[in-house]
Amino acid sequence: MKKYALVTGSGDRIGKSVALHLAKQGYSLLLHYNSSVEKAEKVKAEILNYGVDAEIFRANFLEDNDYYKLLTDFKNKGITLEILVNCASDFRPSNFQDEGKELLEKELKINFENAYLLTKAFAKVYDKGIIINFIDTKVAKNHTVHLDYLLSKKLLKEFTKIAAVELGPNFRVCGIAPGLILPPVDKDENYLLNLAQNIPLKTIGNLEEINKALQFIIDSYFFTGQILYIDGGEHLI
Repeated sequence: MKKYALVTGSGDRIGKSVALHLAKQGYSLLLHYNSSVEKAEKVKAEILNYGVDAEIFRANFLEDNDYYKLLTDFKNKGITLEILVNCASDFRPSNFQDEGKELLEKELKINFENAYLLTKAFAKVYDKGIIINFIDTKVAKNHTVHLDYLLSKKLLKEFTKIAAVELGPNFRVCGIAPGLILPPVDKDENYLLNLAQNIPLKTIGNLEEINKALQFIIDSYFFTGQILYIDGGEHLI
């Protein structure tokens, strides 16, 4: 039987890189997207070149989604899901001066709630598997200009550890916390290189480093409930 992995936010950036890496490792892919079906179709086309299957599906993370039905439908089609990668996220600046709770609710829903619900559905529909949550090196700190985003990712970090305890031994649950890997969409690499002068290794990472961490988690049967900080030591300071 073919082995499948589901990657949220797979149309671009880290999510796309993760999906392509898994395809190279022989996994067929369930590719989540929200607004850009064109990007999802391009990733699917790339994946098919590796001789595995790929299927795209849409889910708006600001809406209520029935993930139990979604995964049950996949299972009824003969899809054996082995890996769930919760990669989709929303990154917005906010601080204590902002009024209201609209952004907090949005960040919690996109960055935490959907990963939470997908994890529970995965554990209910399938008998075993690996769950990998993408967090952020900023969760190790308590100062930020991205308050609501930070809170949502801190919650995902704690849920990763709770789920590892609750769902073992049949499921392993881990996290990857990237640091300076990709610049914001409106910045270039020089922006990251300048920031890197303030971290221990004084350089930036790349998508290959993320995929190495991903593969380590997959290969390491005795590893669960831990967060891999791929950040050049940024979380230490």
